[in-house]
Amino acid sequence: MTKKLVLASAGAGKTYRIVSEAIQSTDAGHKVLVITYTENNQAEIIKKYKELKGRNRKNFHVKGLFTFLLQDIIRPYQRCIFQDRIESINFNQSDPHKANGRTIPGRKEVLEDGTINPNYYLTVSRKKAHTTYLSKLAARIIKESNGKPIARLEAIYSHIYIDEVQDLVGWDYDILQEMAKSKKINITCVGDFRQTIYQTAMTQKKPKTAQEKLGRFAKMGFANKPMNVSRRSIQSVCDIADGIHENDGYKKTKTLVTEVPEKLEYREHIGVFIVKKSEAVQYIQKYKPVLLRNNIRSGKEFRAQKINFGKSKGMGFDRVLILPTKSYIEYLKGNNNIFDKDKTDAPKNKLYVAMTRARYCLGFIMSDEFVNDCNLPVWNNS
Repeated sequence: MTKKLVLASAGAGKTYRIVSEAIQSTDAGHKVLVITYTENNQAEIIKKYKELKGRNRKNFHVKGLFTFLLQDIIRPYQRCIFQDRIESINFNQSDPHKANGRTIPGRKEVLEDGTINPNYYLTVSRKKAHTTYLSKLAARIIKESNGKPIARLEAIYSHIYIDEVQDLVGWDYDILQEMAKSKKINITCVGDFRQTIYQTAMTQKKPKTAQEKLGRFAKMGFANKPMNVSRRSIQSVCDIADGIHENDGYKKTKTLVTEVPEKLEYREHIGVFIVKKSEAVQYIQKYKPVLLRNNIRSGKEFRAQKINFGKSKGMGFDRVLILPTKSYIEYLKGNNNIFDKDKTDAPKNKLYVAMTRARYCLGFIMSDEFVNDCNLPVWNNS
């Protein structure tokens, strides 16, 4: 059985790879499961399956991570801990056991008599499980049932794909570790740790950083398979985006974009540019780029399609204009250590995501006083 970690650059075509491999397996009569975190990714995978004319839909299963944990691991064997059926999940935006920074009484995991406290994993109704501790509950059930959920997966699926694997965190890796022990299931994890913006649970449990996660994959015996190409962005966009994580061990991205389409207006204006703030309105009027920004309060003075950095993940646009934050401005001015003070990788990952949305043209709005401090060509409105 194989265990692969596909490290895909932004725009590499990972969805195509997952689905095309899955179709080969399903056409051969095998059952395949694809697990991913967001509903958008689930819809995209199913859409790609239809586009590639997959013929054996009953053998092709797509599930969200939380649905997978509840349906395939927790619920079939939950009675080794909880007798009443857990019907659904309760989405948490923060730790459900804390209020105003303090732990709520009566929420410890193990009670004095050694039994598991329902209030730790479940809501008051006992019918919903907290998403923050869903993977922890699943891991406990695997242990308490002597691995029966894994044996069940082996009996159903021949190959399991985990997409957007960079979003996994903490106890998710305990589940993955148990799955990786299987001698019957092929497992392929696909993702780009430079695009880690979201995480499946609000937890301090490691692994949390990209390096910690890659270390866990190595310990579990996953073979790294680089997919360092871009089917979306021209080489100059790939190069500037790669520079954000150049000291993190990623292979350089090579573009597969060989030509600019005839239908693109102003085909002579491609590449990476600085746009003076005083000329940004004229630039937007002429080229009609999508404006990417940090939050909804930014860029109100510009009449353009606006999308927040995080929301743009998974999208692609012919022309992108970025409204940089203060730290992004410092980075563009040559301060390569600006992100070292951040508590997480999210700020630099958001910049990477924003840059790699551009297909042919990437611009940065910069105050006129700073434009000459950046080692990038300045758009000339003449």
